[in-house]
Amino acid sequence: MLLSVTEDDPLAARLGAELEALGLEVSRGKIDPTVAIEDLVKQALVGGARGVVVADGRRTEFWVAEEGSDRIAMRQELEIESSPAMESVLSLRTVEFLRVSLGLASRPATVPPPVVTPPPVAPPSRSDKRVTLAVVAGVLAGTGKVPPFATVGGSAYVRIVGPVGLELRGLAPLMTQQVSGGPQGPVDTKLWLAGGGPVFAPRLAPVGFELGAGALAVVLRGAGTTSPTQTGLTGYAVGLAVYGRAAAAIHLSPTWSVRLDVLGGSTEPWRPSIGIKKQPETLTTWGVGFVAALAGVAATF
Repeated sequence: MLLSVTEDDPLAARLGAELEALGLEVSRGKIDPTVAIEDLVKQALVGGARGVVVADGRRTEFWVAEEGSDRIAMRQELEIESSPAMESVLSLRTVEFLRVSLGLASRPATVPPPVVTPPPVAPPSRSDKRVTLAVVAGVLAGTGKVPPFATVGGSAYVRIVGPVGLELRGLAPLMTQQVSGGPQGPVDTKLWLAGGGPVFAPRLAPVGFELGAGALAVVLRGAGTTSPTQTGLTGYAVGLAVYGRAAAAIHLSPTWSVRLDVLGGSTEPWRPSIGIKKQPETLTTWGVGFVAALAGVAATF
C-alpha cells in the first residue's frame, strides 16, 4: 500500500513506478488528516498488505509486516532536502530498503528476447532433380554423297535410379544439301534422326559427364527429276542406326548448364538409300558411319 498526502504527489508517483518494476502489486491511497498514520497503516496490514509506504513530499516512511501476520516487523523513515534531484535518490533508497526487508531479488536486468532466425530453405540440389531438357546445334557428317550439314536437335532425359536413366533425342536439318544426279540434275536431300536409349550420368558438380547408347530411326529425303523435261519427284528412305554418345556439362546453377555432345554411330543394320526412278543404281547410301558434334544448353528439373 502506498499512501500520499495528494494523489499527484511526484514522489509517490516515482515510488509507485519503482515498486511495480520490482513486480509488486501497488495500491494507492490518500492520507486522511483526521486519522492517525499508525491507524491507517494497521488497517492496510489487516487488509492483507505486506508493507505500507507513506510518501510525504521530501520524506518517506514505511512499515513491513511479519510474513503471514499483520504484526509490524520493521519501521523505517528516510528524509532528504526538498529538491527534484534528491527525490529520485530518496525513491531509490526507499525501494532498496523495502526490497531487502521483503526478501526480494534485485530488479532483473532487461534482457531482450533472443532473435530466432529461421533456417534458410535450401533450393533443391541437382541430386533431387530427375528430368533434364536440352537444346543443341552443330554439324552432322556421314558416309555417302550427302555433304556435312548444320543440324539442330533436342533431348529429354529422365533419371530412373542413381545415375542411370533413359533419353529421347532427335536431330533435324537446318539446310538442304544437293547430291549429283547425273544427267537428270542435282537431287536435294535432307536427313532426320530420332530415337533414344539408356544413359549413365553421374551427379557431379560443377562439371559432369554423360555416356549413352541406343538406336535411331533415320529418314532420308530426296527431291529431283527423272529427266530434264519432267516435273520433280520426292522420295523417302528409312533406315535404322545404332549410336553411342559422350557429353560434358558445366553446371552454371542447380538448374542450368552448358554442354558439348559428340555422337557417333552406323546405319549398317538398315541403310537408308535413295536412287533415281527406273534406274537400277543407287544414287547414295547414307551413314554407314556418321558423327555429330553438338553444343547447347540444358535445364534440369
